[in-house]
Amino acid sequence: MTGMLRDDIFDGSDPNIGVTARTGTTKARIERAALELFARHGVDGVSIKQIAEACTISDGAMYRHFRSKDALARLMFEAIHKKLLDMVASHLKPDASLEQIATALVTAYCTLADQDPAQFTYHLTHRNAFISASGDGGADPSDLMTDCIAQAMQRGDIPNGDPELRSAMALGVVMQAAEYSLYGRIARPLSAHIAEFTRAIMAVLRS
Repeated sequence: MTGMLRDDIFDGSDPNIGVTARTGTTKARIERAALELFARHGVDGVSIKQIAEACTISDGAMYRHFRSKDALARLMFEAIHKKLLDMVASHLKPDASLEQIATALVTAYCTLADQDPAQFTYHLTHRNAFISASGDGGADPSDLMTDCIAQAMQRGDIPNGDPELRSAMALGVVMQAAEYSLYGRIARPLSAHIAEFTRAIMAVLRS
C-alpha cells in the first residue's frame, strides 16, 4: 500500500523536528526528510540524493551526519520503536490487568499515529524488516501482549488457545484501523476510539 497514503497525511509536520536529533539542526532536517520519504516509498525506494534534495543540502553533507542510508533508516526505526515501548510503559500501572494492558497498548499506538503520522507509518511499514532481521530481545508490544495473554490463560481469566494467534488477532484490531486511517478510510484522530478498540480487543480475547 506504500505510495497510496492520503495526500495530506504529513501536512503540518515541522521539517525541523527529527527523530533522534536536536530540533532545528541539519541532522534533524535530514531525519525528517528521510522519515517522510521512507514512510511514503520505503527505504529501498529512496536514494541519498533524494533525501539531500528534500532538505536542501548536498549529498556530501548527508554523509557527514550519517554513514549510509541504511544506517539512518535503522537509527530512526530503533528510536521510534523505543519511543513506542516507552509510551506503553508510561500508561501501565503495577499489577495491571489484561484490560489495562490492552488499553496501554492501544493508547500508545493511537497517540503516535495522531501526533506523528510519519513516525507511525514508518514503524508500521518497516517493523517486520528491522525486528525480524536482528531481533529485539523481546522488547516489543506484541511480545508483551503475548506474554500477558499466556498468563491470563494460565489463570483461567480467558479461554485457552494459542497466545501468539490471540495476540495477533487482538493487536490487529488497532493496527489495521490505524493503517486504514493513514489511507483516509477511517476518520482521525484515532485516540477518539481508544475505549472502542479496547472493548473489541477484550471481546477477541474472551471469545
